[in-house]
Amino acid sequence: MQSLKVIFFACLIVIVSGCKTTIPMPSYLNQPITNYGNNEITQQQVEKSIIQAAISKGWKPVKVEEGKIRATLNIRKHRLDILITYDSKLVSIEYIDSANLKYNGKEIHRQYANWVSSLLNTINALVVVNND
Repeated sequence: MQSLKVIFFACLIVIVSGCKTTIPMPSYLNQPITNYGNNEITQQQVEKSIIQAAISKGWKPVKVEEGKIRATLNIRKHRLDILITYDSKLVSIEYIDSANLKYNGKEIHRQYANWVSSLLNTINALVVVNND
């Protein structure tokens, strides 16, 4: 009976330790814009793609100034604010603020990486579409 308790608690520790909800804060600075073909991509095409991608993923984008868009994502009790800086060749996404994402200056909820990566992938896909 004693060995059964030890096995149970060992399994419980393995399960609980595998459920970590935070990750080290990833960096999304200077991400290259995808360009297939010989067509020149303009900053306006990148801007249009960022806005379309953000809206399609549930973000609320607001142009702050030329080359900068602030976007907010609200999902259930979570809120994430980011700053997207861009030109015709690069996109950078920087964390601004959040609510209920366990940000402590070094780590953040693991869903942050999924949301931002998905946004970047959609931006790149739309740059290709908007460049045709």
